[in-house]
Amino acid sequence: MKKKCENPNGLQNMATIVDSQTRKSVKFNSLEKAKLYLKSKGYRFRQAFNMKEDKAMLYQGKFGWVKISSSKDYLNKTSMEQGTVWNIIQM
Repeated sequence: MKKKCENPNGLQNMATIVDSQTRKSVKFNSLEKAKLYLKSKGYRFRQAFNMKEDKAMLYQGKFGWVKISSSKDYLNKTSMEQGTVWNIIQM
């Protein structure tokens, strides 16, 4: 016979696991396109973190915080070209 979860954090942990599986990042090939996308969604720039080639920016909106970060990845799905891709991740 299975016992019911008595841990009060058990339900919160399960919600976090489900949320992390459904959260997807949005990718852009240029920083300007990413900024225009966030501006159209109502986000405002708050802070930037730059260290050599690693760049990240935080934006705040009515739905929470998002982070734009740069990474090296394939520019599109059909080619083997690699370059800087900007990822928007909701925090």
